[in-house]
Amino acid sequence: MMFRDLYSNLTAREQRAFKWSAGATAAALWLSTAWTDPWLLLVVPASAAAFFVYRARHRDEPDEDDLDLL
Repeated sequence: MMFRDLYSNLTAREQRAFKWSAGATAAALWLSTAWTDPWLLLVVPASAAAFFVYRARHRDEPDEDDLDLL
């Protein structure tokens, strides 16, 4: 709750800078981790892409386990 109050009190420019710094920190952490194991450079983006492709293909399908038949 305190973090939300802190974030809402920032100006639009400060909020934008905060988002960019969070993204830069995540990218730096990912690259520093991938430095030790280069497979992370391929596996993380490939698995994220596969998840979004799967979700896009199966978004409108009804559930197979429809419990209304019981």
